[in-house]
Amino acid sequence: MKRQLIYILLLTVFWSCNQPAKKEQTKQTKPEWTTVEVSEAPIFNYQDFKIKKGELGEIKIGMTVSEAEKNFNGLRKETGQATSFGYGGGSPAYLYYKKGKIAFGLIPALNTDTVLFIIAASPKLNTTNGLTTNSTVNEISIKYPNIKVNQDLMNGWEYISDTVNNWGFVFMTEDKTVGEYPELEVPSDLKNLDIKPDWITIK
Repeated sequence: MKRQLIYILLLTVFWSCNQPAKKEQTKQTKPEWTTVEVSEAPIFNYQDFKIKKGELGEIKIGMTVSEAEKNFNGLRKETGQATSFGYGGGSPAYLYYKKGKIAFGLIPALNTDTVLFIIAASPKLNTTNGLTTNSTVNEISIKYPNIKVNQDLMNGWEYISDTVNNWGFVFMTEDKTVGEYPELEVPSDLKNLDIKPDWITIK
């Protein structure tokens, strides 16, 4: 009897040794995600958009509006009228705003998507010779000695032309004007030097 008990004990030990060991259960936890705050749109950097001959940064006259829009981000778009900038014909003006202030506009040729004019409106946009819409007539005249101002007879505005770069410094003047015009269509010397342009047209 004693021998049988020993035999049964040995069999039990042998059987238990041959059983696969139970894997230790580990509690699975969810990965911890890091929340990164991303701005609604990439930052628009004015310094990357220099006013050049036929260009504003990488935006060029002759591009389509959709091609031009691939070269910038971070601005709100609105559709206005080209007549607001002195151009008739019924073309739209696509205006781009940053924080509620207009940066620039694109005016396509009538019934096309091809950019004909660029309106550089923000004072943070600089020409290659350092002028902005915050420059006075006096500062403009320093860059262009002996320059004259012209009257826009259609709108009653005034403009100073850079004929080399095809820029127009546009003044929506009323009572106080940059020049004096005793004769129509005759350019004037600069009279009031403290006036600033409302925008710079890139043609």
